[in-house]
Amino acid sequence: MTTEGVDGKNPVFQERLWPSIGQWTFAFIMTVSLGIAYGRAYGNDLGLIVAITTTLAAAIGIAVNTPLIQIDELNFRVGRARLPLQYVGKIQKLDDQQSRRARSTDANSNAHFQLRGGIKNTVIVEVTDPQDPHPYWQVSTRKPDALIAALTNAKDI
Repeated sequence: MTTEGVDGKNPVFQERLWPSIGQWTFAFIMTVSLGIAYGRAYGNDLGLIVAITTTLAAAIGIAVNTPLIQIDELNFRVGRARLPLQYVGKIQKLDDQQSRRARSTDANSNAHFQLRGGIKNTVIVEVTDPQDPHPYWQVSTRKPDALIAALTNAKDI
């Protein structure tokens, strides 16, 4: 039985990698600035409409594209990528400095990265599937200990 491309039915861990408050604020300032520019050029009513619609569009776009980390009885899933639990190898928690080094000077160009600005901790999960071109996944997480515990428990079942 293959689990490739299929999610399990019983998630044991979920974390949504929401942007930081600073990133939300930046998006809001940029969309409102666009509305102000249109308001000055074409009138306040159009400027207000542009500000509201671009702010809503940016918020919806950010929400829809925010990746989900999920562990269920079959897979470790990050965003759209799935790794069957049978191919999860060693798991390593990295602090801020180790994470920075692992995603820059020490990075393997074949690794799978799901990194988010504003999230300092990452976890590296070794991929043991000989057919998989990715030697490991490096994933940003605000809950590294909970992620490691859930992944360890799920792969041992």
